[in-house]
Amino acid sequence: MSGRNPDEIWDESVEEGERRLSRGAVALMATGSVGGVDIMIGVMSLTVVSGALAVSLPEQIAHIGGSLFFGIGLVLLIVGRSELFTENFLIPVGAVLRGKRRVRDLLRLWGITMIANVVAILLVALILTRAGLVPPETYDAAGKMADTFAERDFVSALLSAILAGTAMTLLTWLTHATERDTGRILVAMLIGFVLAAPSLNHAVVSVGEMGFGLFADSTEKATWTDLAQNFPVAVLGNMIGGLGFVTLMRVLQVRGEPDADGAGDVEMGEGQSQPHARDTQV
Repeated sequence: MSGRNPDEIWDESVEEGERRLSRGAVALMATGSVGGVDIMIGVMSLTVVSGALAVSLPEQIAHIGGSLFFGIGLVLLIVGRSELFTENFLIPVGAVLRGKRRVRDLLRLWGITMIANVVAILLVALILTRAGLVPPETYDAAGKMADTFAERDFVSALLSAILAGTAMTLLTWLTHATERDTGRILVAMLIGFVLAAPSLNHAVVSVGEMGFGLFADSTEKATWTDLAQNFPVAVLGNMIGGLGFVTLMRVLQVRGEPDADGAGDVEMGEGQSQPHARDTQV
């Protein structure tokens, strides 16, 4: 089969993870803030298109049409090298498993990035409610999405979050497996549709979708309390999906690869094997 070997992708990811974990707090805050802006551009694209389509099409069809454009935010995120809290469930974790960085470095990365993501998203969502910036139908679409999250019970919200975490961490793996930006753009658009069409409960994206509807005062059921209650459920589910369904499975996959050149093992401590000679920067 053509394409890169899993152990090669993993070794490259570990090196990238070490770089991410080595940055200072200001750099983490900056990349996290830009990541939040990127996601809100995707949410804006989704709601503008779905709101416009809803004028002449059924609501569900309009939402599916708008979902095709949410991936714009993920394209900006991937190609522009900004970050989401949930995007760091694979690459930095690999660096910790290799013993190149400590768990506390990972927790620091997660914490700072999460705060920066949420603050930037809510700020942009508030800006978008300024009269005249987007068509009025956009606010109706945002309100309906916020209500979708508010109507779910705990189990539904958690299961949706598990799928969202799985999809986002798959995006991380696939963008490192892909060698061309054109391929990364296509993958980002596809995963964006997977996240947006069923309104999967992604911790960062859901804050933007709910916050936009709440700031616009276009919701029927959703409240700020619903957003606050949904966020920890989304974080928990995203971690289960991202770490358990993707990262753990990729670790097991790489450990099972033929180790012809001594580079395929995933070590759980300091005694890691030597990386591939290839050092492609993604």
